[in-house]
Amino acid sequence: MQLIITRTPSAKDIEDIRQPLFNFNRQHIGNIDRVPLAVFTLNEAGNKVAGLTGNTFGNWLNIDYLWVADALRHQGIGSKLMHAAEQEATVRRCLYARVDTLSFQARPFYEKQGYQLQMTLKNIPEHHQWYFFTKILKI
Repeated sequence: MQLIITRTPSAKDIEDIRQPLFNFNRQHIGNIDRVPLAVFTLNEAGNKVAGLTGNTFGNWLNIDYLWVADALRHQGIGSKLMHAAEQEATVRRCLYARVDTLSFQARPFYEKQGYQLQMTLKNIPEHHQWYFFTKILKI
């Protein structure tokens, strides 16, 4: 056997690991796929000035990224994006949501949205904390 370490895995390298893992998981959870979800806010010129991306997986909404342009923060846009994503998730029959954030990012924002802290990783990447939140969605 040969052990290879690389900083530049190809798409095929990643797929060669991902697909057998997904096949194994399907033996235990069936054919539940991740369905992408995105919500955007556009300005008058049609440019994205805020957005949320993630996916739904079974009965969970997974929020990967939430971004609002600096000039538009504290105007309720992030809350509207979260609400829209949660509404779509309930249409997709999700019961729960999860999101994570670093200590210099948006912990108070997610708590204001009703998310409950589940876990904290300390000293990541060096001197910050990584917070993991969940929320029970109302149906």
